Formats: sequence, structure tokens, C-alpha cells
Amino acid sequence: MINPLPRTAIVATLAIISALLTSSVSAQDTPTPYDCAKLSVSGNSYDISALKKSYLVKGEPKTEHPYKVRYDYSVNPCQAITVPDGESKLHCLPGTWVCRDKKVFFDESDPKTVSLQPIAGTAPAAENVPAREVAPLIALADKIENVAEVPWNLTLKGGLIDGQDQSAVITFICDTAATDDNVAPTLTGSQNGVTTFQWKSKSACAVQSKLPVQESMSGFSVFLTVFFSFAFIYLVLGAVYNHQVYGAKGFDLIPHKDFWRDFPSLVVDVVHHVWDSVTGRARGGGYVSV
Repeated sequence: MINPLPRTAIVATLAIISALLTSSVSAQDTPTPYDCAKLSVSGNSYDISALKKSYLVKGEPKTEHPYKVRYDYSVNPCQAITVPDGESKLHCLPGTWVCRDKKVFFDESDPKTVSLQPIAGTAPAAENVPAREVAPLIALADKIENVAEVPWNLTLKGGLIDGQDQSAVITFICDTAATDDNVAPTLTGSQNGVTTFQWKSKSACAVQSKLPVQESMSGFSVFLTVFFSFAFIYLVLGAVYNHQVYGAKGFDLIPHKDFWRDFPSLVVDVVHHVWDSVTGRARGGGYVSV
């Protein structure tokens, strides 16, 4: 009479299966926390930690009847803008990475700030407004003529103005001559809730990665992990089955032992057959023309 597998053995095996598959999936899908010193896209690594501070970007004055206005921006590509003590009224709310400062020229004197609005950043949930995240995202940009390296974009989200989502897209351009990290980016446009900047800097150039070679699992690595996981499961279940049903021990525990013993010979035969077919040296009977 064939004895069923013990319940404890089945439970233990299923636990191993679950742990292996969960670990392989999580290793692939777990997002990496944003660190502007360790950015990576399409095999290139970047370090813009030297730009980890607030930059003032002044826009061009334009007429919005009946006054002339100018939109200035405070930008930090690495973290939320730090607000000095006692200056909270001069900055956007805490958690803002890109802040728009609307200034109005009421007369010939210096312009006055009339509103401070977040273009990108994090914010807690408010009445009828869900919590917002900056969600930094990097991607390669379009190639620019006469620029050796392909530029790349950093997208920062989370802003909200008059019910419209806002975001900032900073195009970083590698310029080895731009060694001054105090030079701010250039405002290139603002349309449909997207404000764009261009930033030429030595820090925008790709650097040799200081991260481990395998920061995240590649598709091939995931395949190998899953393959060996199932191979292990196959061996464990087969060994348990052979032991419980046939009382096998030692090498007899290996499932389908005879097949695996003959497997190398089968592979050799297949290789010989394919080789003979390709070279026209197929063996066997038949007529030979004279």
C-alpha cells in the first residue's frame, strides 16, 4: 500500500517554495530609494550630489494685465528645499522640491511676491486632496547635436495649482567645462502643468558606478533564480516521495535516477545526430549511387 506524503513534509515544502518565489520576485520589483548620488539609467550611472542645494532660477518679466509679472523658481534636485528659520513666509510649504514664486511689478520698484506655489514635492492629504509624492524618475532624453553624451531627464512630481497637477522636468546635459556647482539651471518653458529646465554641469556626466555590479536583478538572473528554485523543489519533492513510497535511501532518493544517469549519453547522441545532419554525414542504411 502506498503511504501518502506526511502533512508536515508537504507544509514544509510549500513553505520553501513560497519563500523562494517571493524572494526572487521581491528582488526584482522592490523600488530603490531615491539617492541623487546613485542614479542609474540605461547602464549609465550619475552622481549629482554636488547639486544638493537650493538654486534660484529667475524667469523673464512678462505682461499680465494690468501689471508686469515674473515667475521665479527655487529648485533642489536632490531633496526638499530647506527653509531657514524665520523665513517660512518667503518659501513654499515644507516638502517642496521646486517652488514657483510669482512676483508682480506694481510700479518701478522691486517686484513683490504675491503667491508661492509648489511645482514638485510631497504633501500630506488635505480636504478632498490625496497625499502627494515627488516620485523622482530619470530617463534618457533626446540626443543633442555636438554633445558627446546623451542628456537625461529628471522628473519631479507632486505639485498642485488650482486643481491641476504640476511637475518639473530637468534636462541634465554633460558639460565638462561647467565645473561651477553654484550655477543654476535655465528655465526653458512652462506649459500644461509641466515646467522644464535645462542644466549644463559636469555633475551631469556619467560616472563609473560605485554600486555593486548587480544593484538589481537582471532578467537572466531572475530566470536562473526561478530555474534553480524549481530544480530544488523538484529534488526535494521527488526525494520525499521516493522515501515515503519506496523506502529509498542514498542515491535512490533522486527522482527519475535512471533518466538522469542516461541523460549525458542522450545529449551526446543528439549532438552527434545534429552534427551529422548539418555536415551531410548521416549514418544508416540506404542506396549509394555508383
